[in-house]
Amino acid sequence: MKINVDAGHGTNTAGKRTPPLPAAIDIDQDGKVDIKKGEQYREHYANVGVASLLVAELQRCGFEVVKTGFNDSNATDDPDTALTDRQRVIAKSNCDYSISIHFNAYGDGNSFNSAQGVGIYIHDKYAGQSEKLAQTVLKHLAGGTKQTNRGVNKQALAMCNCNALDTKAAILVELAFMTNLHEATTMMANAAYWLESAQEIARGVCEYAGIKYVPEAYVPVAPITKTSPPQDIKWLQERLKVPVTGIFDQKTRIAILTYADSKGWDWSTTWGYTAGASTIKSLAK
Repeated sequence: MKINVDAGHGTNTAGKRTPPLPAAIDIDQDGKVDIKKGEQYREHYANVGVASLLVAELQRCGFEVVKTGFNDSNATDDPDTALTDRQRVIAKSNCDYSISIHFNAYGDGNSFNSAQGVGIYIHDKYAGQSEKLAQTVLKHLAGGTKQTNRGVNKQALAMCNCNALDTKAAILVELAFMTNLHEATTMMANAAYWLESAQEIARGVCEYAGIKYVPEAYVPVAPITKTSPPQDIKWLQERLKVPVTGIFDQKTRIAILTYADSKGWDWSTTWGYTAGASTIKSLAK
Protein backbone atom coordinates (compact mmCIF):
# COMPACT_ATOMS: atom_id res chain seq x y z
CA MET A 1 0.00 0.00 0.00
CA LYS A 2 1.19 3.48 -0.83
CA ILE A 3 0.40 6.37 1.50
CA ASN A 4 1.00 10.07 0.99
CA VAL A 5 2.05 12.07 4.06
CA ASP A 6 1.44 15.79 3.68
CA ALA A 7 2.86 18.54 5.89
CA GLY A 8 0.32 21.34 5.72
CA HIS A 9 1.15 24.84 4.45
CA GLY A 10 4.71 26.13 3.96
CA THR A 11 7.42 27.79 6.00
CA ASN A 12 6.31 31.33 5.24
CA THR A 13 2.55 30.87 4.89
CA ALA A 14 0.98 34.00 6.34
CA GLY A 15 -0.97 33.62 9.56
CA LYS A 16 -0.16 29.97 10.18
CA ARG A 17 1.60 30.46 13.51
CA THR A 18 0.93 30.87 17.20
CA PRO A 19 0.33 34.21 18.89
CA PRO A 20 3.50 35.55 20.60
CA LEU A 21 4.57 33.00 23.21
CA PRO A 22 4.86 34.23 26.81
CA ALA A 23 7.93 32.13 27.63
CA ALA A 24 10.87 30.44 25.93
CA ILE A 25 10.41 26.80 24.88
CA ASP A 26 12.84 23.89 24.57
CA ILE A 27 11.04 21.69 22.03
CA ASP A 28 13.16 18.55 22.36
CA GLN A 29 14.26 18.99 25.99
CA ASP A 30 17.96 19.13 25.14
CA GLY A 31 18.63 22.14 27.33
CA LYS A 32 18.65 24.59 24.42
CA VAL A 33 15.99 27.22 23.74
CA ASP A 34 14.26 26.60 20.39
CA ILE A 35 11.62 29.34 20.61
CA LYS A 36 12.43 32.61 22.34
CA LYS A 37 9.98 34.46 24.54
CA GLY A 38 7.74 36.67 22.39
CA GLU A 39 8.32 34.68 19.18
CA GLN A 40 5.55 33.09 17.14
CA TYR A 41 5.99 29.41 16.31
CA ARG A 42 5.09 28.45 12.74
CA GLU A 43 2.57 25.70 12.17
CA HIS A 44 4.57 24.19 9.33
CA TYR A 45 7.50 23.48 11.65
CA ALA A 46 5.30 21.33 13.89
CA ASN A 47 3.56 19.76 10.88
CA VAL A 48 6.92 18.62 9.52
CA GLY A 49 7.98 17.43 12.96
CA VAL A 50 5.02 15.03 13.05
CA ALA A 51 5.03 14.20 9.33
CA SER A 52 8.70 13.19 9.18
CA LEU A 53 8.21 10.89 12.18
CA LEU A 54 5.04 9.46 10.63
CA VAL A 55 6.94 8.62 7.44
CA ALA A 56 9.42 6.57 9.49
CA GLU A 57 6.59 4.86 11.39
CA LEU A 58 4.74 3.86 8.22
CA GLN A 59 7.86 2.69 6.41
CA ARG A 60 8.82 0.51 9.35
CA CYS A 61 5.36 -1.09 9.13
CA GLY A 62 5.89 -1.89 5.45
CA PHE A 63 4.05 0.94 3.68
CA GLU A 64 5.47 2.76 0.69
CA VAL A 65 5.39 6.50 1.40
CA VAL A 66 5.12 9.61 -0.77
CA LYS A 67 5.70 13.09 0.71
CA THR A 68 4.08 16.40 -0.18
CA GLY A 69 4.68 19.80 1.40
CA PHE A 70 8.11 18.76 2.71
CA ASN A 71 11.11 16.67 1.74
CA ASP A 72 12.91 16.04 5.04
CA SER A 73 12.84 16.92 8.73
CA ASN A 74 14.18 20.43 8.08
CA ALA A 75 11.06 22.60 7.87
CA THR A 76 12.80 25.94 7.46
CA ASP A 77 13.23 25.77 3.69
CA ASP A 78 9.89 24.36 2.51
CA PRO A 79 7.99 26.56 0.03
CA ASP A 80 4.21 26.93 0.22
CA THR A 81 3.28 24.36 -2.43
CA ALA A 82 -0.09 25.05 -4.07
CA LEU A 83 -2.88 22.64 -3.15
CA THR A 84 -3.48 21.77 -6.80
CA ASP A 85 0.20 20.85 -7.16
CA ARG A 86 0.00 18.62 -4.11
CA GLN A 87 -3.13 16.95 -5.46
CA ARG A 88 -1.40 16.36 -8.78
CA VAL A 89 1.62 14.70 -7.16
CA ILE A 90 -0.56 12.39 -5.07
CA ALA A 91 -2.74 11.37 -8.01
CA LYS A 92 0.26 10.82 -10.28
CA SER A 93 1.95 8.70 -7.62
CA ASN A 94 -1.04 6.32 -7.47
CA CYS A 95 -1.37 6.63 -3.71
CA ASP A 96 -3.97 4.50 -1.96
CA TYR A 97 -4.37 6.91 0.97
CA SER A 98 -3.36 10.42 2.00
CA ILE A 99 -2.85 11.93 5.45
CA SER A 100 -2.39 15.68 5.86
CA ILE A 101 -0.91 16.89 9.15
CA HIS A 102 -2.06 20.20 10.68
CA PHE A 103 -2.50 22.15 13.89
CA ASN A 104 -5.75 24.03 14.31
CA ALA A 105 -6.45 27.72 15.00
CA TYR A 106 -9.34 29.88 16.17
CA GLY A 107 -9.85 33.62 16.54
CA ASP A 108 -7.77 36.47 15.21
CA GLY A 109 -4.44 34.71 15.71
CA ASN A 110 -3.07 37.54 17.84
CA SER A 111 -4.09 36.17 21.22
CA PHE A 112 -4.67 32.81 22.85
CA ASN A 113 -8.18 31.51 23.59
CA SER A 114 -9.97 28.45 24.95
CA ALA A 115 -10.59 26.52 21.68
CA GLN A 116 -8.98 23.11 22.07
CA GLY A 117 -8.90 19.49 21.01
CA VAL A 118 -7.98 16.97 18.34
CA GLY A 119 -10.13 16.19 15.31
CA ILE A 120 -10.08 14.87 11.75
CA TYR A 121 -11.61 16.20 8.52
CA ILE A 122 -12.86 14.26 5.53
CA HIS A 123 -14.42 15.62 2.34
CA ASP A 124 -18.15 16.31 2.38
CA LYS A 125 -18.73 15.01 -1.18
CA TYR A 126 -15.68 13.05 -2.32
CA ALA A 127 -14.79 11.11 0.81
CA GLY A 128 -14.41 7.60 -0.60
CA GLN A 129 -13.56 5.29 2.32
CA SER A 130 -12.24 8.16 4.41
CA GLU A 131 -14.75 8.04 7.26
CA LYS A 132 -13.69 4.62 8.52
CA LEU A 133 -10.00 5.54 8.25
CA ALA A 134 -10.64 8.80 10.11
CA GLN A 135 -12.58 7.10 12.91
CA THR A 136 -9.88 4.45 13.38
CA VAL A 137 -7.03 6.97 13.48
CA LEU A 138 -8.95 9.30 15.79
CA LYS A 139 -9.61 6.44 18.21
CA HIS A 140 -5.87 6.04 18.70
CA LEU A 141 -5.20 9.78 18.92
CA ALA A 142 -7.95 10.24 21.49
CA GLY A 143 -6.49 7.40 23.55
CA GLY A 144 -3.20 9.24 24.02
CA THR A 145 -2.63 12.64 25.62
CA LYS A 146 -5.89 13.77 27.18
CA GLN A 147 -7.64 16.22 24.85
CA THR A 148 -11.13 17.20 23.79
CA ASN A 149 -12.22 14.84 21.03
CA ARG A 150 -13.71 17.03 18.29
CA GLY A 151 -14.72 14.03 16.20
CA VAL A 152 -14.73 13.45 12.45
CA ASN A 153 -16.00 16.46 10.49
CA LYS A 154 -16.94 16.87 6.84
CA GLN A 155 -15.80 19.86 4.80
CA ALA A 156 -14.79 20.59 1.20
CA LEU A 157 -11.03 20.64 1.87
CA ALA A 158 -8.61 20.07 -1.01
CA MET A 159 -6.41 17.56 0.84
CA CYS A 160 -9.43 15.38 1.63
CA ASN A 161 -10.84 15.29 -1.91
CA CYS A 162 -10.46 11.64 -2.94
CA ASN A 163 -11.70 12.48 -6.42
CA ALA A 164 -8.92 15.01 -7.06
CA LEU A 165 -6.30 12.95 -5.20
CA ASP A 166 -7.42 9.71 -6.87
CA THR A 167 -7.16 7.87 -3.54
CA LYS A 168 -9.37 5.40 -1.71
CA ALA A 169 -9.34 7.59 1.40
CA ALA A 170 -7.88 10.91 2.53
CA ILE A 171 -7.91 12.57 5.93
CA LEU A 172 -6.72 15.88 7.36
CA VAL A 173 -5.67 15.63 11.00
CA GLU A 174 -5.86 18.67 13.31
CA LEU A 175 -3.71 17.59 16.25
CA ALA A 176 -4.17 20.53 18.62
CA PHE A 177 -4.90 24.27 18.67
CA MET A 178 -1.96 26.61 18.15
CA THR A 179 -4.17 29.41 19.52
CA ASN A 180 -4.63 27.61 22.84
CA LEU A 181 -1.70 28.41 25.13
CA HIS A 182 -1.65 25.00 26.83
CA GLU A 183 -1.87 23.05 23.58
CA ALA A 184 0.58 25.33 21.78
CA THR A 185 3.27 24.94 24.43
CA THR A 186 2.79 21.32 25.52
CA MET A 187 1.69 19.74 22.23
CA MET A 188 2.45 21.80 19.13
CA ALA A 189 5.93 22.84 20.34
CA ASN A 190 6.78 19.50 21.91
CA ALA A 191 8.83 16.84 20.12
CA ALA A 192 7.54 14.14 22.48
CA TYR A 193 3.97 14.91 21.42
CA TRP A 194 5.03 14.82 17.77
CA LEU A 195 6.33 11.29 18.23
CA GLU A 196 3.28 10.19 20.19
CA SER A 197 0.99 11.56 17.46
CA ALA A 198 2.97 9.88 14.68
CA GLN A 199 2.82 6.55 16.50
CA GLU A 200 -0.91 6.84 17.15
CA ILE A 201 -1.69 7.75 13.54
CA ALA A 202 0.44 4.83 12.32
CA ARG A 203 -1.33 2.46 14.71
CA GLY A 204 -4.67 3.66 13.35
CA VAL A 205 -3.58 3.19 9.75
CA CYS A 206 -2.30 -0.30 10.50
CA GLU A 207 -5.55 -1.27 12.21
CA TYR A 208 -7.57 0.10 9.30
CA ALA A 209 -5.42 -1.76 6.75
CA GLY A 210 -5.35 -5.00 8.75
CA ILE A 211 -1.56 -4.84 9.16
CA LYS A 212 0.37 -5.49 12.36
CA TYR A 213 1.90 -2.36 13.82
CA VAL A 214 5.65 -2.72 14.26
CA PRO A 215 6.88 -0.63 17.23
CA GLU A 216 10.28 0.99 17.14
CA ALA A 217 12.96 -1.23 18.62
CA TYR A 218 13.85 -0.36 22.20
CA VAL A 219 17.29 1.20 22.63
CA PRO A 220 18.53 1.90 26.17
CA VAL A 221 19.85 5.27 27.23
CA ALA A 222 23.60 5.26 27.78
CA PRO A 223 25.48 4.29 29.79
CA ILE A 224 24.73 0.71 30.82
CA THR A 225 26.47 -0.30 34.05
CA LYS A 226 26.03 -2.76 36.92
CA THR A 227 23.33 -0.52 38.40
CA SER A 228 21.29 -0.19 35.19
CA PRO A 229 17.78 -1.67 34.96
CA PRO A 230 17.74 -5.42 34.16
CA GLN A 231 15.89 -4.63 30.90
CA ASP A 232 18.84 -2.58 29.67
CA ILE A 233 21.42 -5.16 30.74
CA LYS A 234 19.45 -7.93 29.01
CA TRP A 235 19.33 -5.81 25.83
CA LEU A 236 23.12 -5.49 26.00
CA GLN A 237 23.66 -9.19 26.67
CA GLU A 238 21.41 -10.24 23.78
CA ARG A 239 23.46 -8.20 21.33
CA LEU A 240 26.80 -9.27 22.75
CA LYS A 241 25.66 -12.90 22.52
CA VAL A 242 26.30 -13.81 26.15
CA PRO A 243 23.88 -15.48 28.61
CA VAL A 244 20.89 -13.17 29.13
CA THR A 245 20.48 -12.83 32.89
CA GLY A 246 19.86 -9.14 33.50
CA ILE A 247 22.90 -9.12 35.78
CA PHE A 248 26.04 -7.28 34.69
CA ASP A 249 28.45 -10.16 35.27
CA GLN A 250 32.06 -10.95 34.27
CA LYS A 251 31.01 -12.52 30.95
CA THR A 252 29.22 -9.31 30.04
CA ARG A 253 32.26 -7.23 30.95
CA ILE A 254 34.59 -9.42 28.87
CA ALA A 255 32.17 -9.27 25.95
CA ILE A 256 32.19 -5.46 26.10
CA LEU A 257 35.99 -5.46 26.06
CA THR A 258 36.11 -7.89 23.15
CA TYR A 259 33.56 -5.87 21.18
CA ALA A 260 35.40 -2.60 21.81
CA ASP A 261 38.66 -4.23 20.76
CA SER A 262 37.09 -5.47 17.52
CA LYS A 263 36.11 -1.88 16.74
CA GLY A 264 39.54 -0.53 17.54
CA TRP A 265 38.21 1.56 20.43
CA ASP A 266 40.15 2.60 23.52
CA TRP A 267 38.52 0.71 26.39
CA SER A 268 41.06 1.70 29.05
CA THR A 269 38.81 4.42 30.48
CA THR A 270 36.03 2.02 31.50
CA TRP A 271 37.72 -1.42 31.46
CA GLY A 272 34.47 -3.00 30.33
CA TYR A 273 32.46 -1.91 33.33
CA THR A 274 30.41 0.52 31.20
CA ALA A 275 28.75 0.26 27.81
CA GLY A 276 28.77 3.85 26.63
CA ALA A 277 26.89 5.74 23.94
CA SER A 278 29.15 4.58 21.08
CA THR A 279 28.80 0.93 22.09
CA ILE A 280 25.00 1.15 22.41
CA LYS A 281 24.63 3.00 19.11
CA SER A 282 26.80 0.46 17.31
CA LEU A 283 24.99 -2.53 18.82
CA ALA A 284 21.60 -1.00 18.01
CA LYS A 285 22.49 -0.91 14.32
